[in-house]
Amino acid sequence: MDLVGPIVREIQRRSLDEPDAFWAEAAARIPWFREWDEVFEWTPDEIPAFRWYIGGETNLAYACLDAQVDNGHGGRAALIALDENGGQRVYTYAQLLRQVERMAASLRAIGIERGDRVAVYMPTNFEAIALMLACARIGAVHLVIFAGFGAGAIAERVKLAEAKAIFCTDSTYRRGRNVPLDHFVRGALENEGADEIVETVVVERRLADSPNIGGDKEISWDDFLAAGEGGDGSWTAMEANDPAYILATSGTTARPKLCVHTHGGYPVWIASMADWVFDIQPEDVWWATSDIGWVVGHSYIVYGPLLAGATTIAFEGALDYPDVGTFYKIVEDHGVTGMFTSPTAIRLLMRSGTKPAEAVDMSSLVRVFSAGEVLNPPAWEWFQHEIFGDQIPVLDHMWQTETGGPIIGNPFGIQMLPIKPGSAGIPLPGIEGTVLDTDGAELEADEKGIFAITRPFPGLTARLWGEPERYQT
Repeated sequence: MDLVGPIVREIQRRSLDEPDAFWAEAAARIPWFREWDEVFEWTPDEIPAFRWYIGGETNLAYACLDAQVDNGHGGRAALIALDENGGQRVYTYAQLLRQVERMAASLRAIGIERGDRVAVYMPTNFEAIALMLACARIGAVHLVIFAGFGAGAIAERVKLAEAKAIFCTDSTYRRGRNVPLDHFVRGALENEGADEIVETVVVERRLADSPNIGGDKEISWDDFLAAGEGGDGSWTAMEANDPAYILATSGTTARPKLCVHTHGGYPVWIASMADWVFDIQPEDVWWATSDIGWVVGHSYIVYGPLLAGATTIAFEGALDYPDVGTFYKIVEDHGVTGMFTSPTAIRLLMRSGTKPAEAVDMSSLVRVFSAGEVLNPPAWEWFQHEIFGDQIPVLDHMWQTETGGPIIGNPFGIQMLPIKPGSAGIPLPGIEGTVLDTDGAELEADEKGIFAITRPFPGLTARLWGEPERYQT
C-alpha cells in the first residue's frame, strides 16, 4: 500500500516530469520587477553549473518586506526579538522595513556597494537580522559567521570572501553573563591578509569598557546609523542569479566552503518549502530555535517566515537559562504555532523531564519540526508522547547548507504522511535522487548507501565563492 497520498504524488510527478512549467508556477511566490527569459539552464562543465529564472529581476529583501507592506500587511508583527535576560523587541513589517531602509542608507554611506561582501559576526538579535536584510536590499552580499567561532575561523572566511567590512557585537548573552567576542575579531584582523582586505569595522558595543577592535577602521554602531541619515535606502533590482548571501558549510573538519545563494532561485525554494513542509501562513507565530550563523537561521528565522508574511521569533541566549522552562514559556507567552528545533535541544529538555512543560499552556502549538541530525526514536517518542501527548505531530526532516531548504521531509503543508520514528521522510517535490555506494554505483531498493541528487533544484547552490574548481570536484 502506498502511504504517500495522491496529492503529494501528483506534485512530485509534475516537479520531475514538467520541471520548467512547475518551477515557473512556483516563482509566483515572490515578486518580480522583470520576468525571466528562461526558467532553467544547466551547463555542468561551467561555473555556475546551472542558472534559474535567467534574466529575471527581483530582490530578496524587497520580497520579504516591501511586498508585504504593499499588500496591506504593514501593521502585522514581523519580528519578535527576544533574549535570555527577558529583553523583547517587536517590529511590524512597516517598522522593520523602515529600520532596514535606514541601515541600507548607512551601508551606502560608508562605501558598501552592490556586490561587496559584508561579514557579520553578531548574535541572533534584531540588529544582525536587519543588517542581513539591508545588505540584500542594496545588492551587497552578507557573510554571517557564527558568533562563537574563534579568530582563525573568522579570518579564514573573511579572506576567502574578501569582505570589505566586518560588523560585530562586542559580547553576547550566555547563561546570565556577557560573553566577550571582541578579542576574536581583533585576533582575526591580526591574521595575515585579513587586515589588508577589511576597510571598515562596525561595532555594536554592549560593554562600556570593551577595548578598540578595529583600530582606525572602527566606527560605532550609532555613528554607522547616523552616517545614513537622509540617505538612499532604496532597493536594488538584482538578476535572479546574483548572489544574495554566502555562508560557510557547517562542517568543522575541513576548510570551509562558501556556498552562494541567490536572489531568485533561493527565495522560490525556501518559500515553497515554507508552504509544502512547514505550512507557514501569515497568521502563524513561527519560532526556529537555531542561530543566524547557520543556514536554518538564514532560511527559517529570517527569510522564509518573512516571505510567507508570518511573525518570526529570534532568540539570543541559552534555551535552558535560567532553566528549561524558558523554552516552553516562550511558546506560551507568544502563542507560538509552529516550531523548528533540533535533536540536541530536545535531548537537553529530556534531562529535566516533563514537569517544566506541564507548568505552561502550549495549546497554541500546531506542529513541531526537527533537523540538524537524525531525531533518534527515543527523543522523538519522548517529545511526541510525553510532552505533546500525541496532540500534535513532531516531524523530522533533512537538508544542509548547500540546499538552502529541506530536501527530505514529511510534506505536512500538502498532506502529512504517517510518521516513522528515525526517518526523515520522502524526497520533496523537485528532488530527483538516487542511492549510491562509495564507488558511485547505484544501489537497489532497501540497500544502505549515499543519497545523491541527480538534478538541480532552485535552492541548490550552483557555485562556491572564490573556488570554482572546488565546486566541480
